[in-house]
Amino acid sequence: MDHYLDISGKAMLAAALTYDSARAAEKMTDFHCVGDDNKAWQEGPYLSSGANQKQIDRTHPYCFRSSVEFSTVAGIILGPNPDKAANGGVPIPLPPKDKNESRVEPVISKLAIIEQFELFKEFLIEFDGPFNKKNCIAWKGRVEQELLDFTLQLTNRRNELTHDSNYDLPSMKEAVEYFYHLRQLAAVFFKARL
Repeated sequence: MDHYLDISGKAMLAAALTYDSARAAEKMTDFHCVGDDNKAWQEGPYLSSGANQKQIDRTHPYCFRSSVEFSTVAGIILGPNPDKAANGGVPIPLPPKDKNESRVEPVISKLAIIEQFELFKEFLIEFDGPFNKKNCIAWKGRVEQELLDFTLQLTNRRNELTHDSNYDLPSMKEAVEYFYHLRQLAAVFFKARL
């Protein structure tokens, strides 16, 4: 149990830190976040100057220098001579934005949910715990049915994110709640394993 709590916690902290970094950078390059009084700067994550330092100029979006890896992937997708947009740039097919105008939040949240489920499953396999429909049926009567139903609900969400191409975009809030619920279920199942 301690090993599961340790690795699931470290994995979720890594996802949350990556999300904060990606979302903060995304806000700095977004025309919708221009202006010191913009609501994007009322709640983190965001980049800011340190105490007693000149604050960042938010009257315009900043430019983002992409990685060699991003350029390589874009080249593979777009081919050697992509059509240029009217402004001379090359339109790149990016993932959809969520309700918060973020492209990074759904991607990182999806990966965090899938990783957290896999860590949960790996832990439950050690004692044949209920992580799928078959095992939930086998555990009937060992724990409350509501817990088994909730486990199947979480399993179905992971399956949807893993196997379906169309799904409701996840949020970091959902990923953190998912993480919390799995840890709570893991403790209950671990106690009921005998």
